[in-house]
Amino acid sequence: MSAIPAGAPRRSGERQVIGGLPKLALVPTPAPARGLYGTILLCASLFLGAFGTVFFLNTQMVASAYELQSVNQQINEAAATEATLTDQVVGISTPEGLQKRANELDLVPAEDIRHLDLTTGSVVLPADPDAQFPDAADGSGN
Repeated sequence: MSAIPAGAPRRSGERQVIGGLPKLALVPTPAPARGLYGTILLCASLFLGAFGTVFFLNTQMVASAYELQSVNQQINEAAATEATLTDQVVGISTPEGLQKRANELDLVPAEDIRHLDLTTGSVVLPADPDAQFPDAADGSGN
């Protein structure tokens, strides 16, 4: 059996022969390879540059870490001072603490307390309910 279809024309067994010699051209010699020492020098300089950069960045990170630790220590000290001062303020602000401080300053309780009525501009005694609360006298509550 043949892979050529039955209706296809058959070629003759003759083949065309290439005549003559092929045309050859001169190829220039390749460029001389660069020296081995130049390549080694380039690689070494790249390696040392990368190593120096890593060393510099690592040194900067360590310096930043020490600075951060110092700032955190200052923040903790400030927070401790704030807590101590807050405790002192709370202790002094109690009624007993205020009474003790008033006694240390030789203060005496006020006996004759008067109020200023802003609507009339007069000074009134608080014992007078109509004067102390003028709106309560007319029953409006406002």
